[in-house]
Amino acid sequence: MTFLAAAWGFALLWGALLVHPRSTAVRARLGVGFPARSRRRARPVESLGRTLRATAGRPPDAGADRRAGSVVVALFAGAVIDISLGLAVAAVTWFVLRRRAASRRRREADAVLAELPEAVDLFALAASAGLSVRLATEAVAPRLGGPIGRALDRAVQQMRLGVEVAEALDALTRVPAGDALRLLVRPLTDSLRYGSALGPALERAAAVARAERSRQAEAAARRIPLRLLFPLTFCVLPAFVLLTIVPTVAQSLELVRF
Repeated sequence: MTFLAAAWGFALLWGALLVHPRSTAVRARLGVGFPARSRRRARPVESLGRTLRATAGRPPDAGADRRAGSVVVALFAGAVIDISLGLAVAAVTWFVLRRRAASRRRREADAVLAELPEAVDLFALAASAGLSVRLATEAVAPRLGGPIGRALDRAVQQMRLGVEVAEALDALTRVPAGDALRLLVRPLTDSLRYGSALGPALERAAAVARAERSRQAEAAARRIPLRLLFPLTFCVLPAFVLLTIVPTVAQSLELVRF
């Protein structure tokens, strides 16, 4: 009975993925109301997770949708054998995917923080040349090849579509690695909305960005001994024992024998 129930539930969920929602309200709730050429085709697992999260009232998010769909698939795959096994597999899948997502967000934040001082300096140079915030963004974006450059490119595209400059820049801080970008975005939006001086604010932001990057480098240097612990313990130490201690012990045993 457990096998039949699991198979029936999985068939229903899979069939729901193959049927395109016709209702406009349902399409808007699932976040699929955009033109076909402007959206990426979701995979079945991601579509399953999006459907479940939309039912729970959660906004569409590609990473969270994939995690939710993977957990449900793992639950049903394990429940085919036993419900306890399905719960265990789903829990392990959720834990592993959360750890991977956290690690990916940390790497993205580190990449943003590494590029941030250069981006702030370029904006300060553009501001000192008399460029407005929009023109400075258009000038700086092509000169940054990292995550900040790609984020600024998206902001420039939104500006060209008619989005206000401050709103397009604020959208950069709502991404997973947007906390580090707030140090750059805040002086720009404050200058647009309140007329505050942009040059001194960018100088302070550059000093803070360099201090944060130095702190990041020091933290990475402190993690090096911990990363070297595994190769030192399982590779270097056994080789040292085999090449130095084992021959000495073997020679001592031969001397004792004679």
